[in-house]
Amino acid sequence: MTESVARYEAWERELKAQLAAYVRLRKQVRYFPLFGVVTAPLGFFWAPWLAVSIFFAWVAIWGTTLYITYMRTWQYKNELAQNRIDMAEVRRLEASRSP
Repeated sequence: MTESVARYEAWERELKAQLAAYVRLRKQVRYFPLFGVVTAPLGFFWAPWLAVSIFFAWVAIWGTTLYITYMRTWQYKNELAQNRIDMAEVRRLEASRSP
C-alpha cells in the first residue's frame, strides 16, 4: 500500500469518527427544549417576559445546533463518498503502473 492510499484511509477513518460524533451530539441535543421547559419557570421570579425569553433561547440554541449538525453531517457524508471515489482512482492508477 502506498503513502497516498494510506492517507486516504486515514482521512476516511477521521470522517467516520466525525460522523459518529455528530450522531451522538444530535441524540444529546434532543433534550434542549426540555431544558427550556424546566428552566423557564425560574424566570417568573423576576418577570414573565424573562421566562418566555429563557424558553425561546433554549429553542433557538436547539434549532441552531440541529442545523449545524445536519449540515456538517451532510458535508462529511459527501466528503466520505468523494474520498472513496478518489481512493479507488488512486488504487486503479497504482495497479496500472505496477508490473
